Amino acid sequence: MDDFVDRNNSSEGDHHVLSTALAWSQNVSGVNADTSYDRNSDLTSRQNYFSHVHRSGQMASGSGSDYSSGFQLNQGREDGYDFEFVLPREDKYDCPICLLVLREPYQTECGHRFCQNCIKRWLRETESEPRCPVDNAPLGEGQIFPDNFAKREILALLVQCPNHKDGCDTQVVLKQLKKHLNTCEFAFLPCPNRCSHMPLRKDLTNHLEEMCPLRLLKCPTCHIELQAEYLQKHVDSCPLASVKCQFCGNEGLIREQLQRHLNNDCPKAVIDCEFKELGCKETVERQSMAKHMQHCQQDHMQQMCTTIVSLVRLLQFKPSTSCDSSRQSSTQTGQGEEGEQQSSSLNALSGLLQASMVFGPQLGQQLPQLPHRLRQQLSSDNTLSHGSSESSSSRSGEAMGRRDDERIASSRTQVMSTISMTSNHNPGVDLEGAPIVPLHQDFEFQSLKCQNATQDESLARHEQSLVEIQQKNDTLERTNRDLRSKVKNLESTIADIEGRTCNGTYLWKIKNYSKFRREAEHGDTTAIHSPPFYSNFYGYKLCIRVNLNGVDSARGTHLSVFIHFMQGEYDDILEWPFSGRIVLTVLDQNPVCEQRHHVIETLVSEPHLAAFQKPVTPRNHKGFGYMEFLPLNILDNSTYIRSDTLLIKAFIVNSST
Repeated sequence: MDDFVDRNNSSEGDHHVLSTALAWSQNVSGVNADTSYDRNSDLTSRQNYFSHVHRSGQMASGSGSDYSSGFQLNQGREDGYDFEFVLPREDKYDCPICLLVLREPYQTECGHRFCQNCIKRWLRETESEPRCPVDNAPLGEGQIFPDNFAKREILALLVQCPNHKDGCDTQVVLKQLKKHLNTCEFAFLPCPNRCSHMPLRKDLTNHLEEMCPLRLLKCPTCHIELQAEYLQKHVDSCPLASVKCQFCGNEGLIREQLQRHLNNDCPKAVIDCEFKELGCKETVERQSMAKHMQHCQQDHMQQMCTTIVSLVRLLQFKPSTSCDSSRQSSTQTGQGEEGEQQSSSLNALSGLLQASMVFGPQLGQQLPQLPHRLRQQLSSDNTLSHGSSESSSSRSGEAMGRRDDERIASSRTQVMSTISMTSNHNPGVDLEGAPIVPLHQDFEFQSLKCQNATQDESLARHEQSLVEIQQKNDTLERTNRDLRSKVKNLESTIADIEGRTCNGTYLWKIKNYSKFRREAEHGDTTAIHSPPFYSNFYGYKLCIRVNLNGVDSARGTHLSVFIHFMQGEYDDILEWPFSGRIVLTVLDQNPVCEQRHHVIETLVSEPHLAAFQKPVTPRNHKGFGYMEFLPLNILDNSTYIRSDTLLIKAFIVNSST
């Protein structure tokens, strides 16, 4: 076990204080005879001094009413009543041990009155023969008995409501105080929604309806229920919220329609020209696009013609240019065949033009790689067109010369030869025996092939880039590890300097309290330690240990706080064992200063205990403190925890100071 709990330290320390308490109580008894002594004004100092006697390492745990009122009724330890009485009370009603008004008074055979718990605890915890705390007469538990007469008189005393500092002016008899606190409008109550605020009972309804950040509210547009602290963030991104178009100012839109409106409908949205793929770089408002198309029509036609000419040149396409009268006379007879051939050529050009708009800059690289048979197919289409035209003109013009007859015969021979060769082959192959592939399919295949090659090159470049990035990443990780090590050393040095310069007063901020509390409840991290600090620059080195879910008998019920001494740089010149006092405080972080109730306990050193000896390990395994420092039902949902942070303060007082 990393840290052993010295379970007997607290009780041994209390026994040491009990002997001192006896002398103090005797002094107080003597002072009571002095009528000039102000008992009420000195009550606080006496209670602090006697905290070791009646606490026995524990902190008072109040009832629900006591806690909500912000005033500790101390019903958990059942000490005397600590209230502001309307009339000055008589000294006979004071307990000589806790110095408060008697609660459940018991009387001894020697005639002294004590609180029931105070006298019984005194008798149980006295190591030697138990004696009366007042006159030191031998006393046993069989020699004490309830004093009901004094009890009735005390319960009939009139007291101020503990919440009078918060505005409650009620005066009530002590017997009815608990009933009043259960309905007091000025009592502090935890929020039912478990937020960090603690409103007064009279303000609780308004808090739940108007102020609580965890109250449920509905989105005004989509009607989803959300916590109030997240509502504004949701409203800013709600898909059903009304928005205004930044271009046209249309306010009749909802957020999920805005992008579709900008892409398709907004008249003032800036868009690209439809001829962008052909070279037009203008961007205009959607409502001005028609005007732009009309205004730049000549530029667009020029860009289109330039693209078509480039395609024709790249394809080595040579359309027919004969315009003689014989072609015109045969227009009617050969209109069907010429129409199909011209339509085929125009369709090829149209497909290439569309491809140029789709593939853009890659087209210039793809077209020179077109196969020979594609260009031959276009050339054969032109040859057939010329042959058909010439045969028609020879039949209709018998007056042409012999030279024309020979050319016509040659053309007919070409055509018949072509037909004959075609008839002897499969319809799915060309004259060279290669499969006939439609123009657009062959072009798509070549385009995909070129894209694949380009992607392979890009993949290779990316792989090389990944290797370089991995090398850089390895270098950066090594540098990062070195920097983290240096930062850790610097943080350790800074923490050591802060611990030395605190001059014996150290404030420990336990952030993420709820996380550490859950880990303590599950048994993952039962104890946490503060950074080390020093009583002075060259003094004792210490740390605070906290068990957020308690330890041993206090597990699950109380917060446990201990002090551990650590090996310091100057231990050899210090006096051992440590002798002095250590004041531990759990700070109340209530924003209203007047309503803060810090929990303060003082540890008095016990030189014979191992916890105060010179450490032989980096941190002394023996600790000294309180297993029951503060009840968890008081700590949770209170102003002791604010912004998920618990504050614990330690003040070291050497015996020489």
